[in-house]
Amino acid sequence: MAKASKGPAAAWLIKRLRSDVHKVTPRKRDMNALERVMALVLQGPEGSYSAAEKAVSSLKAHFIHWNEVRVSRAFEVADVLAERRVGNAPERAEAAQEYLRRVFGLQNHLELDWLYDASSERRAQLLDSIEMAPAHAGPVLDLDAMEEGDLIPVSTDMKRFLSRVGALPPSPGEKQVRSFMASQFKNKDFFANFVALQVQAGEVCDSKHPHCRYCPVLDVCPHGKKMLGKDAWSAALQDSGLAAKKKAARR
Repeated sequence: MAKASKGPAAAWLIKRLRSDVHKVTPRKRDMNALERVMALVLQGPEGSYSAAEKAVSSLKAHFIHWNEVRVSRAFEVADVLAERRVGNAPERAEAAQEYLRRVFGLQNHLELDWLYDASSERRAQLLDSIEMAPAHAGPVLDLDAMEEGDLIPVSTDMKRFLSRVGALPPSPGEKQVRSFMASQFKNKDFFANFVALQVQAGEVCDSKHPHCRYCPVLDVCPHGKKMLGKDAWSAALQDSGLAAKKKAARR
């Protein structure tokens, strides 16, 4: 069983890790993989998913097919978004067309539903090849690919992060991870919670070169303190504002 008393609780951990960019909703039934990835591309690393999804639905409603969007003039695509009151219409139009061109250039067609039958690694390869998808796109697709009855995917990155931060013992099993995160995976925000955890585990808490100075939970992470050393750890907490949070928590 997870040693919850010796490390941060799942709810506390997720609260620290989550940001607005993680607020991605489950994929709509009429949205295919090409459109889902496009929405994530238009969202970017800091934008709103709902606004990006609106951009995709606006283009889908106006054009006959996605290949028409790919070959249209830039101003035509931008005008459609502007008419639907989608923010940053010129930039989003340019990104949508560039994304479609890259997908077409990689496979000579625009069908991407095969992603849901592929492995997480194969999906990651496609996203890396496109070079436009934000870091949270992979975890989103992993959840999209789940079928009824499937267990929440647990990655090696996730195990490593939860162990390093002290939430679970060294080398935890998948069952321990799911048990620890059970409440967070069952509530209405499970999509955002999973994405936040997986992005932190894969992008920040790298296996060989973790970015400890930029970790939102560095103040409670034994591994980060050991990696940086006491002086550098204290300085990192000051720079990130975590020192103030740590001090407030003691009051």
